[in-house]
Amino acid sequence: MLADLQRLIDLQQADLRLRDLEHKIALFPQHRAQAEKELSEARRRVEEARNQHTENLKARKKLELDVQQFEERLDKHRAQVYEVKTNEAYRALQEEIADEEKNRARAEERVLEVMIADEELEGQIKEAEAALKQVEQRIQGVLKQLGEEEVAVKKDAAEVTAKRDELRSQIGEETLVMYDRIAHAHGGIALAEARDEVCQVCRIHIRPQTFA
Repeated sequence: MLADLQRLIDLQQADLRLRDLEHKIALFPQHRAQAEKELSEARRRVEEARNQHTENLKARKKLELDVQQFEERLDKHRAQVYEVKTNEAYRALQEEIADEEKNRARAEERVLEVMIADEELEGQIKEAEAALKQVEQRIQGVLKQLGEEEVAVKKDAAEVTAKRDELRSQIGEETLVMYDRIAHAHGGIALAEARDEVCQVCRIHIRPQTFA
């Protein structure tokens, strides 16, 4: 009887240990996914900064083209000044020239703004790339450590499982059925020490006659 009791105690310890190990094993994919998500976010920030820079360059080219077109129209209008024959036509042409000059000035201002933004975006790209490099190095270490820990935990789980199976083979079927039923109903706890008429797990007082 005492031998069976000791085996049951050892079996419960193995079962509880195995449960903890299996819980750790189940969390490894989650930890790995969190690390990969952080890496993905860092890569997304780099890609986003590069895309903004590309769009800014497109806007700059368009604005520079607008400035060129305003210049061409201004040259054309200035050439027409010498061809007009009436004061009314001359004033109308001068108004068109003034409007084109305003439009060109606004376009030139926008080109300058985009150029400044371009420098800022280039700085953001460099910062994002530097941050990505740091994240890549750190996540590489994290994933390596997770892999090593997972191998070690799985090895421990295999050893505990083997010990558990050996213990179960040494215990009678009827006793195992009772053990499994009680453990299943009480979160893996089938046996507990009783000391001074108190259960050391649930802290419930035990009647003296039952304790005896």
